[in-house]
Amino acid sequence: MIAYTYHYHLKHFIVQLYLMKRSLFSLYDWHVLVINAFKLFISLAISITLTTQTSAQLLDPGTDNPEIQVEEVSNPEALINVFLDCRGCREGFIKSEIGFVNFVRDMADAEVHLIITDRRTASGGTQYQLTFLGYQSYTDMNQNLTYTSFDSDTYDEERNGLLKYVKLGFIPYLSKKDALNYFELEYTGDLRGIPIDTEDKWNNWIFEIGSNGSINGEENQKTMVIENRINVRHTTETWKFRLWFNNNYRRRTFTTRDSLNNKTYDEFITERQYVYGQLVYSLSEHWSIGTYFGGRSSTRENIDLSYGIAPTIEFSFYPYREFARREVTLRYGINPRKVFYTEKTLYGKTEETLFEQELNFNMDYTKPWGSLQATMEGTTYLHDMSKNRFNIEFELSMRIIRGLSVFVNSEYSIINNQLSLSAGGVTDKEAIANTRQQATSYSYRVSAGFEISFGSIYDSVVNTRF
Repeated sequence: MIAYTYHYHLKHFIVQLYLMKRSLFSLYDWHVLVINAFKLFISLAISITLTTQTSAQLLDPGTDNPEIQVEEVSNPEALINVFLDCRGCREGFIKSEIGFVNFVRDMADAEVHLIITDRRTASGGTQYQLTFLGYQSYTDMNQNLTYTSFDSDTYDEERNGLLKYVKLGFIPYLSKKDALNYFELEYTGDLRGIPIDTEDKWNNWIFEIGSNGSINGEENQKTMVIENRINVRHTTETWKFRLWFNNNYRRRTFTTRDSLNNKTYDEFITERQYVYGQLVYSLSEHWSIGTYFGGRSSTRENIDLSYGIAPTIEFSFYPYREFARREVTLRYGINPRKVFYTEKTLYGKTEETLFEQELNFNMDYTKPWGSLQATMEGTTYLHDMSKNRFNIEFELSMRIIRGLSVFVNSEYSIINNQLSLSAGGVTDKEAIANTRQQATSYSYRVSAGFEISFGSIYDSVVNTRF
């Protein structure tokens, strides 16, 4: 049947080509030429499509995954219902590549709830935590998998690696479904008797060097940005060391015209450099000690040079190994530092030695109902407790009922510690260009919303057209 259909369309294609050729020799049949050209295109497309389909059936390539071969199952009852809950996990790719589960739109319809969280590793890769939660007939049938990508992995290598672990995680839940009968498992390796080389020539040290620049503009303004950075990391189960260097140069030029159409140019340049380090020692599953150290300069903040060191202690209410699902920490530190100002400050200082204390509370939960993140941080100078700052960040994403979810994201700061403000003040042009720090007693940011979803319970089909 396929061969007959293909032969018919090929014959039709040749006929249309002949008619199009004949139309070319007639100066009065342009409408016929257009119609025949369109028919030619359609015939060609159908012919190519059928050729591809026929070749695929003859060759029978199977699947691209040598480890798991799956035949599509059309009966929804033969598959497990899965609610995919993740952030930045290539959701569309996962749904398009897995045909042996039903992805559902609402968690209330799920037999398995898959939560995927990710964190950056010390080597620059990404560690994915896959939590499978069973519902209905799979109640209390839970499991956890971990997939770690390398910094050198391409985008395709990373997403295929994650996909493999997602597929493997679903297998135990297929024991009660007909889809298991369509699996063919193949082990492609042989690790027996092969010595494993555990030697790390770099001893867990990671170095990154980067630079970027950008230019954008229009008729009356343009901006140029140049940024350079260096990152050094060393992480073990006991020690954690990080060192950052960043240099940022920004130049903004504005062009204005007076009443006589004469051009006036205003140029604003801001520069920022900082070196920031961190050294942490793990005392136990709940306690850590360490220090922050570094120096910086900023034309916007009127700081010519600032450097110091901050001994710090941290307590984790949960074991550190549970960070992927829940994390609650309390951290305290004292930061003595020396500051040199570019211009004399409002308090008549050109330099001074400051002692600042900091208390930080952080909370991060990822649950089946959603996620909650909150951070509260307070700082104050020891020589004057009225010079302080309090900052709170809050982010909540919650599924209220079936098909209804809400989210809130907010940040609020009470600011009373701007010791570096220049006594010369800020000009109107500097304020508009935001090139100099301005006095303020607070800052805030709030966003909130909701989402209502209804319709089919299934959400497995991915269509990338247009």
